[in-house]
Amino acid sequence: METTRYGYVFDTVAIHGVEAIGSHGVFDFERERRVPFRADIEVLVDASQAAARDQVADTVSYADLAADAEAILAGPPVNLIETLAARIAEAALARGGLAAQVTVHKPEAPVAQKFTDVAVTVRRDGPLLARGTIQEVVLGLGANLGEPEAALDWAIGEIKKLPVHISAVSDYYRTKPVLEPGQATQPDYTNAVLVLTTALAPLELLAALQEIEVRGGRVRHTHWGPRTLDIDIEKFGDIKSSYWRLQLPHPRAATRGFVLEPWAEIQPEAELDGIPVRELAAALARNTSETSPAGSASKTAPAGNASETAPAGNASETAPAGNPRPGGAAPRSTAPRGSSTRLGGEA
Repeated sequence: METTRYGYVFDTVAIHGVEAIGSHGVFDFERERRVPFRADIEVLVDASQAAARDQVADTVSYADLAADAEAILAGPPVNLIETLAARIAEAALARGGLAAQVTVHKPEAPVAQKFTDVAVTVRRDGPLLARGTIQEVVLGLGANLGEPEAALDWAIGEIKKLPVHISAVSDYYRTKPVLEPGQATQPDYTNAVLVLTTALAPLELLAALQEIEVRGGRVRHTHWGPRTLDIDIEKFGDIKSSYWRLQLPHPRAATRGFVLEPWAEIQPEAELDGIPVRELAAALARNTSETSPAGSASKTAPAGNASETAPAGNASETAPAGNPRPGGAAPRSTAPRGSSTRLGGEA
């Protein structure tokens, strides 16, 4: 089973020879007899956290894989072993596998010729690795080092070169940085949100965005440290993921004004976990109106670019200074991070 996908190296959990007695087959007489079926299962996982914490909850249990396979093999009859293999693969993905490869053996298949085995192998990708279905994606971008607006302009230009269609880009917003206690002060961020559609797999898009970050000079030294450019995947279709590389939707999107306000600007009817984004943005603005905490945002630039800041689980990048911003308006206002200060555009 291939363990390198989109530049990421994964691990495998495997169990072979899971056997159960069943009555599967296309012929009537096969439904009247019970014969052995066997399954070999390989599941693509990221075992790094399981190895570090020594907890089975952080991986896919081979005992669960075996129990699921046995139940399917011994379950209600189906015509084809292809069906059995596909069901076992789907069960493995439901256990948290990133991808699955399953071979089902039918050693007593009704074949007239002498043979040793009959088998079918299926391979299935989970939602983070599956590509080909066009999905809507929301990205947040941000930068607070160098020339942030030029960085965002450049980043949007690089994103446009990917196999994506950008349907909307928010204005730029200026926000105060979110800092941990005792953390050194930082310059304000410039943030934006863009919406695109793509047939890329989520981890494939993430790898492409992180490559843009690297080319732009992004380094990851400090949690919530200053960024030459940061690009986060806030939402990817209706996919939900707790995988540490890419949590979907972004676990902090609903509490960040610098995400919600630009997003509500360009997609007022959008929803996050079933709640309209504009309602989340309005509620956050009400809660922060008196204190103006870090994380608020103020609009600073016209539509046509995108940027946002957010920690791990997405991609970021810096852009060389000097790229002209589409629209060309100069910054005009600032506000605490968490709410948004729009840069340019209408008052």
